Parts: sequence; structure tokens; C-alpha cells
Amino acid sequence: MNSFRRKPPRLPVIGLAGFLGLFFALYVAAASVAEVRVGREAGGSAFQKILTVKDGQFDWIVLGASHALPLAFGDVAKRLEDETGQRMIVLAEVGAGPLFSDFVLLQAIEDLRPRRLLYIADSFAFHSSRWNEERIADRKLLRKTPLRLSTLVTMSNLVISQDVPASALLDYATVFSKLNPPDRFPQDDWRGAEHFDRVFRPSRHATKARIDYLYPEPVDDTKLDRYLDTLEGMIARARVAGMEVAIVRPPVPEAFRESLPGEAAFDAKLRARLSGLDVPLHDLSATLDDPALYFDTDHLNRDGVELLYELHLKSILAADR
Repeated sequence: MNSFRRKPPRLPVIGLAGFLGLFFALYVAAASVAEVRVGREAGGSAFQKILTVKDGQFDWIVLGASHALPLAFGDVAKRLEDETGQRMIVLAEVGAGPLFSDFVLLQAIEDLRPRRLLYIADSFAFHSSRWNEERIADRKLLRKTPLRLSTLVTMSNLVISQDVPASALLDYATVFSKLNPPDRFPQDDWRGAEHFDRVFRPSRHATKARIDYLYPEPVDDTKLDRYLDTLEGMIARARVAGMEVAIVRPPVPEAFRESLPGEAAFDAKLRARLSGLDVPLHDLSATLDDPALYFDTDHLNRDGVELLYELHLKSILAADR
């Protein structure tokens, strides 16, 4: 009698195309979860705020760097609406130069139909690509920028027309930073909202360290002129959208203000540009020198914001135009 062994059944072999398809499906699923859980959290970054209140209408949007953020920490928006009926939203971002602010403005115009723009102008933001092109490519911010076609188109245009790295567009389109957090270990990041009620004790060492951080490279007139051009383009864009524009130099303590490099040249060039555009400039930089009004070297605390609003901002924001 002949005997034979039955051959074990052959398992299906997944080809390269099948493997890639499975990988792609898993990646899309993971990216979708990350997009919802991380990219679309409410109230974090400027772009997250815009998406949260999409299709709302605002009388004022506030753009700029971290000196504008205390306006969001305090009760300025609520008081303005209670007293004048005007709605305001702060879309500033830590370390945001004029190029990043223009990036935010494009999305705000599309989604919020704003009537007026208040831009908080910090000199440091006009002196380095760190606060402009590199800020758009910053993985911490890309992680908190919701994936949207309109934002993708704008970023593509910035990669083509500006020096924004193409890697930023690839990261954003693939949701890479939302899947791979840039900070895997705790870091001492700026926590303005948490420190808003503190009173800072003046320190020359802290002031010097802060200035060194804000100005990572020597002041360069070529870069200053370039980013002033960016500001002019942002103003023109706002006006095409039917918006009125006002520029504010934020208050900082005297010791901090006197340590800023190239401040006189920046002030002169900014004034000349805005005068030619007929844009009002409100220089409040020397209006609040008391260190007790700040929670660190240069950011207003709750008392400082309330005083700024009562003495200066109310008349700027509530004025009939």
C-alpha cells in the first residue's frame, strides 16, 4: 500500500503592493485619530482657535507674538463686547513674526470675516528667520495646526514664494508631527497663562538671557527691510479684505526696553512705512514701566493688562472708525 504525506496548505503571500496598501491604510487610520485628538483640540494654537469658531464674525482679530497673548488671558475680549458690542479674538502665537502672522491672517479672512486688524509689533520678530520661516516649519506648531485644504494651499504658496522649508509642507500634509511628538520629554516651555497672576522680581540676568534668546543673530538691516515688506503685504491683504488696520507697540519695562538692540532704527523705519500707508501707529512701549505689572521680564500680568486696557486699548478698540 502506497502512503503519502499531505503537503501543508500554502499560506497566501502578501505581495509588495498588498503590504504597502496595508501600511497606508494603517497610517491613514492612525493619522486620522491623531488629527482629531491633537490637531483639532479646541483653543490651543491660532489655527485651532480659528477652526473652533469657524464662520463666526469678529470685529477685531489680534495678531502678533507673545506680548499679545496676555490680552487673551485676561478679560479684555469680554469687557470689549460688554461695553461696546464688539467681538475680539486673539490669534497671536509665541514667537510669531510678521510672516507667520500673515499666514494666520489668510486663514482668518477666509473663516472669520474680520472687520479690523490689531497687530502687536515687536522689533525682535523683524530680525530673524527663526520667528518667521522657521516658525512656520516648527514641529510644535505644525502639531497644533489642523489639516485643512485651505491651509495646505497657503503653506504650499509660502514654500514656493518664501524661504519656508519644503519639509514643513511634507510634515503638515502627512500629519507626521501629530503622530510623532517633537517633545518626548518634559521641557521648560513658556507658560504665560499659568503665570498670569504673578509679579516678576526684576533681574538683570533674566533680562539679558531673554534678549539673547529673542535676538539669536546680530541685527541686520536687510532682514529688517525684508520683514517690513512682509508687514506691508499683510496690511495690503487686510485692506483688500475690507479690514481696517491699527498697529500697536506693546509696553515693556524700561530696563528691558533699553536693552533691545537696534530699537531706534526699527522704530524709525516702522514709522516711515506706516506713515506712507496711512496706518495708525500707537506706541505704548514706554507707557507701563512698573515691573509689578509684569509676570516675567516683559509680559504683562493681570494688573498690567487691566491697566493697559483702561488707559489705552479701550480708546483704540472702541473708537468709531
